[in-house]
Amino acid sequence: MAELNIVEKVIALEGVELLRNLTPEQLSRIASIAREVKFPSDKVVLEPSKPLDALLVVVDGAVELSRDGEVLHTARQNEVLGAWALFDDDPMPVRAKTIEDTRLLRIGRDDFYDLLSDNIEITASIFSTLVKRFRKLVEQS
Repeated sequence: MAELNIVEKVIALEGVELLRNLTPEQLSRIASIAREVKFPSDKVVLEPSKPLDALLVVVDGAVELSRDGEVLHTARQNEVLGAWALFDDDPMPVRAKTIEDTRLLRIGRDDFYDLLSDNIEITASIFSTLVKRFRKLVEQS
């Protein structure tokens, strides 16, 4: 399987809710810092005891999320693992394990912050999305 090119990375990132309002040019900047990682089936990607320092996007394959042995969700193409990891150091309370050969895009927190410091329009868009998500949660309660 060939490495993803920048256009394929942009297409994968377009499906990420947190990045939904970004332009293709802005997504291209994020794609430039995204690293492709591959995992065989039955490989643990996230442990509840270990902090996550990156956002992970499923390009292809499947990752099973579980808590205390109970399956919560199976993440597939264009779904995200650890979106909050870009902003929060605490570990996620779930275990993530591949259930088939899986390819992910990894966006490291440090690289992401470096990119945001030089691209205020990306920062503004992402915070706008976060505020809208938070507002929606508050309005539902």
